[in-house]
Amino acid sequence: MKKIIIDTDIGDDIDDAYALALAVKMNCFDLLGVTTVYRNSKQRAKIASALLYALGRHEVGVYVGNDYPYREHFVVEPFETRLPDGRPVIPHYCKQFEPMPVKEQSASDFIAEQAEKFPGEIVIVAIGPLTNLADVVRKYPLSYRKLSEIVCMGGSFAREKAEWNIRCDPEAADIVLHGGVPVRFVGVDVTAYTYLDEDAVNELTSAKGNEFVMLGTMLKKWMDTHPGRRPTMHDALTVAEVNGGYCEYKDSGIVIPLEGLYRAYTCRTESADAPVVSYAVNFDRAAFMDFFMETLFECKSAKEGEGK
Repeated sequence: MKKIIIDTDIGDDIDDAYALALAVKMNCFDLLGVTTVYRNSKQRAKIASALLYALGRHEVGVYVGNDYPYREHFVVEPFETRLPDGRPVIPHYCKQFEPMPVKEQSASDFIAEQAEKFPGEIVIVAIGPLTNLADVVRKYPLSYRKLSEIVCMGGSFAREKAEWNIRCDPEAADIVLHGGVPVRFVGVDVTAYTYLDEDAVNELTSAKGNEFVMLGTMLKKWMDTHPGRRPTMHDALTVAEVNGGYCEYKDSGIVIPLEGLYRAYTCRTESADAPVVSYAVNFDRAAFMDFFMETLFECKSAKEGEGK
């Protein structure tokens, strides 16, 4: 079983929560812990802890990470409220999550500790801004290089745009890109097609069981605050791709400009000095969506994320 740590900004978009549920229900990962990042990591940690309890995985620790990007100002949506210190209340957070346990150890300290404990074995599933990982690079560079791989929901390689997770903290993304650990991007070019159709939404919001009640409530809340948008499982595809089977990849040198018009873009380059990454260029939507729904509902045994 692959050892993974999920680094997430759960509680804004809905796909992080379903990605965590998918990782648990795939039954092929040794989930060492969950770390949270961006804007209000403590509230995110409470949400993740509550979901793990609903999934029957209360033994998995949740670690609070960094709220603040290196340089970028974080976004606060018009429908969100702010705390006195300026940080937002995370949309899917509610007071009933407050008693949920989270660890005192920081996210970056936990990741470094686990890298030392299991050198060469740990895959980080990065489904939020990359601030926590950049913190590890800066504080524990030798420990960071003992990670096996970073599988990141991030980047846009076919479209001329700055993808959200990179745009939230491009300095952190640049640090990770040069951190010495292989990076595989599952970018928005492919994840944009993991949208849920109406039948899937109805099935997910009407399902019984503790985890589905929580997930369904979060999904309905997201749809209320994002009218007209389809819930899209960007992060769930990224979790599935830890084992591969749904996406095709290309390798290229990548640079992330930190100034000017192309700030936070993931730009392909032939420069010999640029880090080489793998990035998804295509995927089997039908196979993944079937796998996603079947695995969540445990209709049949998942084959460790294989697309066939």
